[in-house]
Amino acid sequence: MFVMTLQPLDDTEFDRLDTFLMCPRTPEATMDLEMLDGFLVALTIGPEEVPEDEWLPAVFDGHVPEFSDQIEADDILDLIRRHAATIRQAYSVKSRSNMGEEPLYYPLILNDEGMDEKWQDTVGQYWAAGFHAGIAVREEPWQALMDESDDFYDLIAKILVVELGHDPDNEDEKFTIKQREERLDELPWLVEELMFLWLEKKFGKVETVKRDDAKVGRNDPCPCGSGKKFKKCHGA
Repeated sequence: MFVMTLQPLDDTEFDRLDTFLMCPRTPEATMDLEMLDGFLVALTIGPEEVPEDEWLPAVFDGHVPEFSDQIEADDILDLIRRHAATIRQAYSVKSRSNMGEEPLYYPLILNDEGMDEKWQDTVGQYWAAGFHAGIAVREEPWQALMDESDDFYDLIAKILVVELGHDPDNEDEKFTIKQREERLDELPWLVEELMFLWLEKKFGKVETVKRDDAKVGRNDPCPCGSGKKFKKCHGA
């Protein structure tokens, strides 16, 4: 039986998708690429599968963008669907059964260095906002588990602080640049912990992988061997 291999988006395709999402022909509140990634991750690891006809319109704030023609519409929607499928594959049963020292998925955090002198104050904010939007799609079960489990709530709070810039329970407790950088390093593993708590909620105790090696920071050399900093390679 022939099985088609899923091809993740390459840099050119990511650029094409991001350019369209941010163009004037899309609704003002359309998600950018980073926010879309966080949104899709939350949907993927959450309590239940969300139908495409529910989540896809949310990318464009519930409105239909102005595609130049059907070819462009097919192209953009295919890019979004492929990225969603890549994330689902990353957190799939098959991937979880072959876990190593690397996380299942590295969140897509855009690097605005050189474009905004204060970019370090908000890096990762849109990803966390997208994750928050994904939670809101199934807010009731997410909230119920937060009320039930302090561990689950603490993990959510660690992600939401990246969006808010302060502790969710204390606006006076501001998030520093150093804390933001460290939290982004932790982000792939925070997501996995949330995923396993959801799996435990749905199916009972599940086996998790204990990683003994040091986690890869965004300023560390990328483990792929490219020689680039992680944040400019697989962490970009």
